[in-house]
Amino acid sequence: MRPGGHRRGDGQTARGAALRHSKRHIRYALATGLLAAAAAIFVLVRIIPHPGFGVRLLNAAAEAAIVGGLADWFAITALFRRPLGLPIPHTGLIPRRKDEIGRALGAFVRDRFLDPDLLTERLRRRNRAAQIAGWLDTEEAASFAAERAAILVPPLLNGLNDSEVRVFIGRLAQAGLGRVDIVPIVDAILDEGVAAGRHMQIAGLLIAAAGPSLQALKGPIAERVGERTGRFFPRYFDLKIGQGIVNGAAAWLDAIGTPGSEERLRFEAWMRTAIANFRASPDYAKMLREAQSAVAANTAVRDALSAIWDEIKRELLLDAQSPSPKLAVVAGEVTRTLGRLLRQMPAMQDYMNAAIERVLVDYIAPWRIQIGNYIAEIIAGWDGPKVAAVIEQQVGADLQFIRINGTLVGAAIGALLFLIGAALGGG
Repeated sequence: MRPGGHRRGDGQTARGAALRHSKRHIRYALATGLLAAAAAIFVLVRIIPHPGFGVRLLNAAAEAAIVGGLADWFAITALFRRPLGLPIPHTGLIPRRKDEIGRALGAFVRDRFLDPDLLTERLRRRNRAAQIAGWLDTEEAASFAAERAAILVPPLLNGLNDSEVRVFIGRLAQAGLGRVDIVPIVDAILDEGVAAGRHMQIAGLLIAAAGPSLQALKGPIAERVGERTGRFFPRYFDLKIGQGIVNGAAAWLDAIGTPGSEERLRFEAWMRTAIANFRASPDYAKMLREAQSAVAANTAVRDALSAIWDEIKRELLLDAQSPSPKLAVVAGEVTRTLGRLLRQMPAMQDYMNAAIERVLVDYIAPWRIQIGNYIAEIIAGWDGPKVAAVIEQQVGADLQFIRINGTLVGAAIGALLFLIGAALGGG
């Protein structure tokens, strides 16, 4: 498991902020450098005693560049703070009007993002379920699911009350067994078993188990024979009769166990008839349901389920502590499998698209006024200078281009005006 997905995201955020900070400083230096260059040219031109046409043209461009650069610097600075700290009206707009900005942003989200008709139209532009399926079937989604499973499962399992879980599983199993119609299930098992000859396999197992038991019963059988023949009948004959009974039963069992024997065929026919009669009995369904209820209510079943839960929990916790949890691997594979299945099932995509639309339009959109007010309240609670600093950090680098363009465009306009004046005879 890769350590700390959140830490990796925080690192990327920090790197992004550092990059923006660096870009802002580079562009700020460029804008300031151009303005300083224009000011230097303006000063240098003043020390030339008899400037020619080209020098005067350069001076005009420098003057206009200074004006344009300073005007744009003032305009940009006035958005975030008071220029040079002076109490100039209509400056420091963002800190001073952050509450209005918050209300405007809340209204924008409310009217442009959460309007039901707009939501519906945007949702139906593309197959959102297919997009989700495509994301699920990626290594990124699999890694995300694997990391979260390995992190969340142990505290979730440790937070459960085992006694309540065992009671819940027992009740769930009892309710589930009670809802199952066992009669058709038993019918299907009997049909399949008889057709496959499994009833004779069961009979063979019983015969194999009965052989040793018969030999052990030879003495008790002789005693019972003696009780019937009387004390004056020789015990020798009692033993012989008992042995004969045992031998006869053993021979019969051997005959049944011999494939293709006449006795086996007769026994199989008898078993088929007995099974058919059992299924035709009026008490057949009742007896099965009573047996089903007895199994569902048996404490041994609940104890077995409780033991299964304890074992599953123990194995999951042990796995989560391993260097490479299998749970994480399974979570990743399940995520990708869900993505592939969703991509291959248009009906499921239609259902998911309808569910997404229903959730957003029926449950979220009705709260759009409250959501807009919430955004406005959150921004109203922020510190004005801090809001300005955050916004400046995000867009400050791009705003420096306004200063650069103002300086360059001002220089171009100043030079153009000088040339027009010269052409009209004013230079």
